[in-house]
Amino acid sequence: MGNKMTNAIPSKNIETQRLCLRAPRLEDRETIFYMRSAPEVNTYIQRVPPTSLQQIDLFIKDRLLDRQVGASIYWVITLKEDPDQYIGAISLWQFSKDRKTAEVGYDLHPDYQGKGYMKEALNAVVNIGFDTLDLHAIEAYTHQNNQPSKKLLEKFGFLLTDKKDDGVKENVVYLIKTKKAF
Repeated sequence: MGNKMTNAIPSKNIETQRLCLRAPRLEDRETIFYMRSAPEVNTYIQRVPPTSLQQIDLFIKDRLLDRQVGASIYWVITLKEDPDQYIGAISLWQFSKDRKTAEVGYDLHPDYQGKGYMKEALNAVVNIGFDTLDLHAIEAYTHQNNQPSKKLLEKFGFLLTDKKDDGVKENVVYLIKTKKAF
């Protein structure tokens, strides 16, 4: 796990007006399994879906280890009123060698989409990226046909770049260099 973060990784839960962002737990395994395997969630994401809860257990352990060694930060998104109920996830990962750029990634359970939750979570994570981790830029890769994701990024101030995603040719890349409050 090369590139350790030089800045402190937020270890406490992050609270917004309606949400709590926290580290994943093994108790989240069934919802994470659904989120990583359901076609309605993964329409625009190219990943091999898990086939067992044991794969999800390993995924959770890997995300906790990544956090511990500073490779990435993966947060489970929950409603503040029910911090045990996983509704989505958001992460900062793919840090540049100089630790000044990272990629944000996210997904949200279909039952909670269109309610402004991801906007709230993204705002919190971008603030952490710039204010706590001292990032200079945050990238977001999204499928060219994922209109809700593109709209969210543009509303937040991410700008479409001409950078290409070597792994997924259908992806477009957005970038933000300074935070802008909603």
